[in-house]
Amino acid sequence: MSVVGHLLGGLRRAIGRVLLWFLIFGLIGAAIVEIFAYVQSGHGPGVITNIVAAVIGVMLGYAAGLTVLVVEVVRFLVDAARDAEKSVQGDLGNLGNVAGGVVKEIEKHI
Repeated sequence: MSVVGHLLGGLRRAIGRVLLWFLIFGLIGAAIVEIFAYVQSGHGPGVITNIVAAVIGVMLGYAAGLTVLVVEVVRFLVDAARDAEKSVQGDLGNLGNVAGGVVKEIEKHI
């Protein structure tokens, strides 16, 4: 896979996961506030409660989204380091073959 393809695939996965966890935790936070307001008041929540529920839902979703984003960045950096390690190991293995060929050519001329 090319580097650009790898980057775009990781970016697509990261954006999808951030949005998914934002929505999940946003809905959970808003639902908790609405349920708490209903239990405390005994009737449907008012407009202020709905606004507070939306704000808390957005804050929880934002926190969850940022956490997932950090995890995805760390995962990408670890994958990039592993790819670089494999590339260097492949180059070093090839370097041994080149050095062996140079030694054989020198031995032929001696």
